[in-house]
Amino acid sequence: MFHRVCIVGTGLIGGSFGLALKKQGLAREIVGVARRESTLRESLAIGACDAATSDVVEAATGADFVFLAPPVGQMKATCQLIAPVVARGALVTDAGSTKAQIVRECEPIFDGRARFVGGHPMAGSEKKGPQAARADLFEGATWILTPTPQTDAAALSQLETLIETLGAKAIHLAPDAHDELLAVTSHLPHVTAAALVHSFLRSKSENPLVSQLVAGGWRDGTRVAAGSPEMWRDISLANRDAIGAALGEMIGELTHLQTTLERRDEAALLRWFEIAAQERQKH
Repeated sequence: MFHRVCIVGTGLIGGSFGLALKKQGLAREIVGVARRESTLRESLAIGACDAATSDVVEAATGADFVFLAPPVGQMKATCQLIAPVVARGALVTDAGSTKAQIVRECEPIFDGRARFVGGHPMAGSEKKGPQAARADLFEGATWILTPTPQTDAAALSQLETLIETLGAKAIHLAPDAHDELLAVTSHLPHVTAAALVHSFLRSKSENPLVSQLVAGGWRDGTRVAAGSPEMWRDISLANRDAIGAALGEMIGELTHLQTTLERRDEAALLRWFEIAAQERQKH
């Protein structure tokens, strides 16, 4: 499908994308980009790319497909660097966990040179780096695309075909709608998991014995807090309004729970847990 693919950020998502392209035979050449020498070595070792460099301009020169997977805070600057050197008419997409700011800033950068389509593969874990990459990471996953009125129809269709070939399901959302919904399903769970860890640390400072009492509930509820701090800092800032609104809803739920406990309202408390259990079992 592509002659020269440039993957910017060959960690879990970028590395898995390279492996998936290789598995399906969709790229003649894949060049990976990473800041750390260790990441470049690991990317080559696992076969996620054919060549690796820390020079994004070198990697993107002549590329007919670019997959952007750096931290979202670096997306605009990266696009400004590569836009003049990619092949004319190249397809460019990203894997950012926020979309409104990225699409607003990056789409115009490629105008007249390449075709940008915002994207977000709903795959991954708290694990980091190419050593966690898997060729089957996207199989069965939802892959969100965020086209705008300026999106090239042929580029969108080409990307949809690629996504389906990798075993994922493409759905369309407006960039703002994506950020509002992901604030609830992805970003809020992460920040609340981090808050749970901070609460644990406060308790630990008062009584270190708490470390010996960690059980499955705490581990399950805080798993995603082990994710990249840099990535989640950038996501939180890029989607701060929607995350703030979601936090307001969460605070309201916790306040309701606190009031219910203070009132010793057994029926209301049981119903609160029942509703949560029933909804969780659907997913």
